[in-house]
Amino acid sequence: MEIQNSIEQQTSFKIAIYRTGIISAAFMLTMIPVQIIFYVIWPHPTTIIDWFVLFQNNWLIGLISFDFLYLLSMIASIFLYLALFFALKDRNKSLPIFALTLGLIGLSLYFPSNTSIEMLSNSRQYAQAVTEQQKTILLASGQTLYSIWRGTSYAVYYVFNGIALILFFLAMIKNHKFRKITAYIGLVSGILMTVPATAGIIGMTMALLSLIPWSIFSILVIKDFNTIIKSTIKT
Repeated sequence: MEIQNSIEQQTSFKIAIYRTGIISAAFMLTMIPVQIIFYVIWPHPTTIIDWFVLFQNNWLIGLISFDFLYLLSMIASIFLYLALFFALKDRNKSLPIFALTLGLIGLSLYFPSNTSIEMLSNSRQYAQAVTEQQKTILLASGQTLYSIWRGTSYAVYYVFNGIALILFFLAMIKNHKFRKITAYIGLVSGILMTVPATAGIIGMTMALLSLIPWSIFSILVIKDFNTIIKSTIKT
């Protein structure tokens, strides 16, 4: 009886993890067109003063333009990576562990690089500044926050997550739970992500192109997780 209860608990846990992965993938998939629409309607300002003005005119649009929604997508990525790890670890533990570890390290580096809240605070202080000296200091602070947003941490996060996807591909291709097409689409997305979006025109082009296979990968992963859940329930 105890053994049966233990098995049922393990099964329930796995199903919960897989469903979390489905929700996470669906959330990130939804965020892609939302972010694109915002970028088209409200293109990124070219100067720090313009960023401050954007935040002052509409703080919500300012936050979204400064990748606040992307921050939420990164949180969802954590749960997706965990779901992939639990689905893949039964057949080959080393590759999923390396993929999960590298992905989590990359994601942990991204969070401090997202300075959207700090930028909002700076813009409000700039609006209240009285002297030119105060404004100059706040502009310099804003430039620093902008540089952090598009700096080393962001680049390392991007590359690490690209490599993590490649490692997940190597694990998925050897696992019957996922279709090969899912693995190969993930590989394409991972390769395109090995060049950070901040690396000039090439980086931006590859980043935009990576959205296509990543979107397809998310859809396929959702379908595969649903299949895995059904198989787990039957077992």
